[in-house]
Amino acid sequence: MHQRNRTRRAGVAPVLLAGVALTLAGCGADAPDPGPGQATSAPPTLSTDPTPVAVQGNVLGLDIEGTVGPLVVDGDLAVLRVELGAIGGEGSLLAGNVFGNRAISDYDDSFDGVRLVDLDSGVVREAARSVSGKALAELGDQYMIAPGREPVVGFVAFDAPTTPTTAVLVPSLGLVEEIPVVAAADADGLTVPVADLAPSGVDDVVAPTAVLETYSATADDAVRTRDTGEKVSVNVSSDVLFAVDSADLGPEADTALEAVARELALAADGELVVAGHTDDVGDDAANQDLSERRARAVADRLGQVADLGRFDVRVEGRGEREPVTAELTDEARALNRRVTVEFTAADEPVVAEGSTDGDAVPAAGPTVEGLGGATLEHLDSVGAVQDLHVELVEVRRAGGYLVGTLDVRNDGTDYATFVSVLGSVRDGRGDLGSGFLGASNVTLLDGGVRVYPVDYLVEPTFYDLNERNVLADLQVGSLNPGVTSRVTVVWPDTGAGTVVVDVPDGSTTVSDGSTPVRFVDVPVAD
Repeated sequence: MHQRNRTRRAGVAPVLLAGVALTLAGCGADAPDPGPGQATSAPPTLSTDPTPVAVQGNVLGLDIEGTVGPLVVDGDLAVLRVELGAIGGEGSLLAGNVFGNRAISDYDDSFDGVRLVDLDSGVVREAARSVSGKALAELGDQYMIAPGREPVVGFVAFDAPTTPTTAVLVPSLGLVEEIPVVAAADADGLTVPVADLAPSGVDDVVAPTAVLETYSATADDAVRTRDTGEKVSVNVSSDVLFAVDSADLGPEADTALEAVARELALAADGELVVAGHTDDVGDDAANQDLSERRARAVADRLGQVADLGRFDVRVEGRGEREPVTAELTDEARALNRRVTVEFTAADEPVVAEGSTDGDAVPAAGPTVEGLGGATLEHLDSVGAVQDLHVELVEVRRAGGYLVGTLDVRNDGTDYATFVSVLGSVRDGRGDLGSGFLGASNVTLLDGGVRVYPVDYLVEPTFYDLNERNVLADLQVGSLNPGVTSRVTVVWPDTGAGTVVVDVPDGSTTVSDGSTPVRFVDVPVAD
C-alpha cells in the first residue's frame, strides 16, 4: 500500500517526505530510515470512545439526519463509517451522486467524496483507491436516500491519522469536527475490516495525503502568490512588466515589484530564484531567450528596490516549458506569461501584498451587509438565465482556518442544471478542471488582496483534467425550483474579527463560472 504526500514547513505540520510514494509498514517492506532533519514516527495517540458525531441538514430538498464516525484504524489505513437517512422533504437521491467523488468515479455508489482534514497541521486525506481508481468504499443494502427508507450506511478507507480526532468535510453537509479516531478493538462494532473493502489486498492501494496550500492575488491579478509550506512562488504578470516581445521594464513594473519586495521581508535566508516564463506562441528558442532576458531585468530591478544581500540569487529562463495552464485561450496564455520569484518562507504563511484600502476592489455585483443573501441572474453554459439566491450563512474559525457556509437556492421556475454560480475552473491557481465548479471561486478580500480557498495537489494517478482540488464543495449540483444546495469553503485565517467575502466573475471564453456578489462586514464566529 502506498501513501502519496507532500512536505510542509516544520512547526506547521508533521515532517513528510516530498513527492514520493512511501511503502508503509505492514506492506511487506521495512520503513525507510528518517533522513536529515526528519523526526521518527511517534506511536499514535487515539481515542477510546467510538461515539459518532450527529449531523443534520437539508440536502437538495431532503431533511437529512445521520452520524459520521468513528474512524477506525486498521493497519496503515483507517475506515470511516457514515450513516445518513431522510426524515422529511420530497424526492430521493442516490448517495453516490451527492457524497461520491464524481471527478473520479462516475458510477460507483459510495461516500468516497468525503475528505479527512487535519485543521491543526493543514493536511487533507482523500479516499484510498486501487491504482485502477476504484475507491476502498462500500455501501450496505441501501444506496438511495428517501423518506420512509432505511438510512444508508457506508464505509470508506483513508490513510490513517495519528491524532485522537479529525475533521471530515462531507459534501452538502459541511465540515464535521471532532470525529473520533479509534483502534479496531475500541470500535464497538461500528466498522468493517479493510480486507472487506480491498478483497484483492492493499499492495496496489494508494492513500492520497496532501498539504493545504494558500493562494492569493492582488486586485488587478498582477501579482499572484502561492505558499506551499515548503516554497513561496510569487508570479508577476509579464503583461504588467513588459511590452510585447520586450525585456525592457515598463512604467507599471515598479508597483508590482515593490509588492514582491514587501513579501521578501517574510522570506528566510537562502536561495532566491527569479525565473522567466513565456506562452507557447512563437519559436521555442526565441521564447527561451526572451524568458532569460526578462528574468534578468526583474532580478536587476529587485536588487534596486529590495536588499537581496542575504539571498543566493539565481536567474534563469524557462521559456514555455512550465505553463500555469494547458489551455490555449488568450486568457490562459496571459497567465502563462510571467516572471516567478521563488523563495523559502519563514514560519508565517505568505499572501500577496497589495493596497490596504478596503475599497481597492470595486464590487462587480450586489453587496450584502453581513450575513444574508441576494438573488443573482446567472448565465449557464448554454446561455440560459438561472435565478439563484446565494446566502452566506456563517463564517467561523476552525484550527488555523476560516470555514464559510453558503446556501444556493433556485428561485426560478425552471430546472437549473450544473449550477456554476460560485465556481471557476481556470485562473492563476492552475487547472481546477473536471467540470465540477462548486465553491472554488468564493474568496476573501483583505484590502487590495484576494485570498482564495485553500487547495492542494491531487494524486495524478486518479485525476485526468485537474492538477488541484480546492478544500470546498466540488459541486453545487442541479436544482429543482425552490430547492437549496449547501456548500462549504475553507480559507486561511486572516486573523480579523470581520471579513469581506467576495465572489468575482468566474466565466472564461470556454467555460461558464461564478456570478459576482459581495458580503461585507461579515462577523467571524469563534
